[in-house]
Amino acid sequence: MKPRTLAAALLLAGLTLTAAAADPAPPLEWKPPASFDPARPGLGLEQLEGVAADLLYDPKPSKASPENGGTYESILHGTYNHHQQFVVLGDRVIVYWTNHVQDENGPGQRLLARVGIFRDNGGSIDWGKPEEIVELAPPAMPAGRRPVSDDSDLITGAFMDGTLQLIDGRLFLRGRLLLCDGWTDTMLYHHNANCSPVPDEHYSRGRKPPFRFDIYWQLMGFVQEWKFEDGKLRPASELYVSGDPAPAELQVTPSIRKKMGRFLPPYDTAKPLAEAPEEFRKALQGRQAIFNRRPRYAPGTDKLAANGKNGLAHHTEFIRPDGSSVTVRDNLLDPTTYYAAEKQTPEACYGPGIKTNLFGTAMPVAGELPDGTVWFVGSDMTRQNAYITWSKDGRIFDRTRLLLHISYEAVPGISKPAVGGAQYFQAITRNGNIYLVYSIAKEKIGICRIPAEVLK
Repeated sequence: MKPRTLAAALLLAGLTLTAAAADPAPPLEWKPPASFDPARPGLGLEQLEGVAADLLYDPKPSKASPENGGTYESILHGTYNHHQQFVVLGDRVIVYWTNHVQDENGPGQRLLARVGIFRDNGGSIDWGKPEEIVELAPPAMPAGRRPVSDDSDLITGAFMDGTLQLIDGRLFLRGRLLLCDGWTDTMLYHHNANCSPVPDEHYSRGRKPPFRFDIYWQLMGFVQEWKFEDGKLRPASELYVSGDPAPAELQVTPSIRKKMGRFLPPYDTAKPLAEAPEEFRKALQGRQAIFNRRPRYAPGTDKLAANGKNGLAHHTEFIRPDGSSVTVRDNLLDPTTYYAAEKQTPEACYGPGIKTNLFGTAMPVAGELPDGTVWFVGSDMTRQNAYITWSKDGRIFDRTRLLLHISYEAVPGISKPAVGGAQYFQAITRNGNIYLVYSIAKEKIGICRIPAEVLK
């Protein structure tokens, strides 16, 4: 075990042993309305007025599989769509997400993007035509269903994620080719950076209790510049491989070794980043615009909870009117209420998350209005009910409304249930308007607009 991993393991163990002590006071308190009832549709909450919802991506089922070449029928095919993010460039906004045939992190998962233009002083967004959606990164291996059990000793399931970075006004896509192989019974190996074998006793080829957490392996990084040309999003450079090249073989556990399958173009012949023009490499070191806050933690501590249930996962962060910061997390080992931690200065690291009474799970999102009001959006376990709550001081959240109630019957897949609603929110703000981007049942990509004046 690497020193960093060992340190994290010892810290996890130590925190678990001391969890019997009284938990510290949480940094926020939620005061739900008297009508709140998790068992009722819409959680029993009054609907927030003025919410306008629309679809950014309404996909068609895909039959892509390695047997027929593993090629998507079009840009509009593939019923798994998730991990939405965004970049704002002047009056343009780019929303991008992962797209797959049917499953989460399955073979041939790719990146798609749609460009919108702010209109009416930020009061609306013109998204153009669906056919103008762009494939930011093509599949790295033939697209197809993700296997229920990882029995093969040949790796053919590479997928990707990535981030568009606006660096000194230039747009770069930084991506990773990843692999989900096997399932584990501990959060120690449920992260995106496994590079050492997982102990055999913590690995299962199939998903079965208590082996319920994916095991991720990072295979290779890549980077490519993009630009707007005649109003369209186009590549501005070739794709380069960043970091170490993908290994020829992967030691999954001490007793399991797998051979790497062949990558598709352009990944199979891409040049290393070291061979890119010097100007290109230098540009990557410039100042990056930040669109999504990421809570700061000391290495190996980002999953820790004060009560020893060390399964913190998704995150958001807000700044109180007094300048202090709060991060709110869900907990995969206690998915009933959110956990939170606070810090006084931007440079400080957050400590372990403290269980709050703020109802919900999965990826929340939060932000601030110009007058200092803090708002927070969360969802329930079914992910069919999303609510918004807001606070004057970022400590007492005493106003709550229903944001969205969606019960959509999706095409089910691996880590994609048959019914779901709006989830995994990202927030874009423009002249007082809040635009929330989300996936619907991990199948469609939706967006809604909240006029700031309704949160007063």
